[in-house]
Amino acid sequence: MTYVVIRTHALIADLLDRDQMQRLADSESIPDFVEKIAETSYGRISLEGEERIPIALERIFYEKFLERVLKIVNLTPQKIGEFLQSYYYLRFEILNLKRILRGKYSGQPNEEIQESLVPIQPYLVRDYQPLIASNSVEAAVQLLKSTPYAPLISELAYYKEHEALWRMELALNHIFAKSIFKAVQALPSRDRRLVHRIVEFEADIENFLIAVKQRRGSGTADMKLAEMFPATYGIGLDKIKDVTDGKDLKTIIDGLSESYSEVLSPIYGGDVALIRTRLRRYKYETANSARATNEFGFNVIMAYLVYSEIEKDNLVGLGWGKTQGLSSENLMKYVIIPKS
Repeated sequence: MTYVVIRTHALIADLLDRDQMQRLADSESIPDFVEKIAETSYGRISLEGEERIPIALERIFYEKFLERVLKIVNLTPQKIGEFLQSYYYLRFEILNLKRILRGKYSGQPNEEIQESLVPIQPYLVRDYQPLIASNSVEAAVQLLKSTPYAPLISELAYYKEHEALWRMELALNHIFAKSIFKAVQALPSRDRRLVHRIVEFEADIENFLIAVKQRRGSGTADMKLAEMFPATYGIGLDKIKDVTDGKDLKTIIDGLSESYSEVLSPIYGGDVALIRTRLRRYKYETANSARATNEFGFNVIMAYLVYSEIEKDNLVGLGWGKTQGLSSENLMKYVIIPKS
């Protein structure tokens, strides 16, 4: 374990710093962005033949991140490695399922859905291709019948009535949290706290954002909130009910603990991207604090992967922003630098 931690400290030192990220944000074009990426530890990347540049960049940065995950998995003791692989592969498979369902809902071409997926091998499903090839949301969900994602089938009646995906996405969020809390039991109790803090906080933020959407939607009047939001932590069902009932958002958010109100306050201006950025900052600060308590254990390994995922998200955001011609100042507003 000591060797793994020493190697992890070295890997943390290789993460991009603020100056490097600023140089990327200052890029004048996508070719310039690619040239500046080549000057970093990522090396030269190729976009040759790619038509949808932001999606291609996203795929590349996900691949780079997954390489880091697998490197850590191969270095760590078996139980830790198995947990970390479960954590990230389940996380990304659920993201893929959401993207497939959203693609089916919006009528997106199958080729575009395929390109949008995180480049991982199927984890708890046998194959993504039948899901992508299905002709509707309902057909795709039915294909999940013999998988751990089967609870989505019970949400089809609501989907058909309201033409809304949110309850399926909420069910996927719950499956992730429930599965990870079960998997983390394989670790010593001292190593579980960091995972619980991150997963619980993230679940609360997602619950809140979904509740906000429903105050503007339909089909919430007769909802049994305990069934719709089966996993709540720092933001309880009473607060979720206040949101769906249409009570004043500022009053609700101001009544939350400081960490939640700090992350959620950009909702007043409709800036969900900034909420995501502040969520990443919370995850960074949580991982950094846990790492400070034990520089020679699991917390260091988990912190490195949290930092790496934040870096991946930064680069994906810069890639999208550069294709849209956003200024460096606007882009850096949504960047969190783990090494700063």
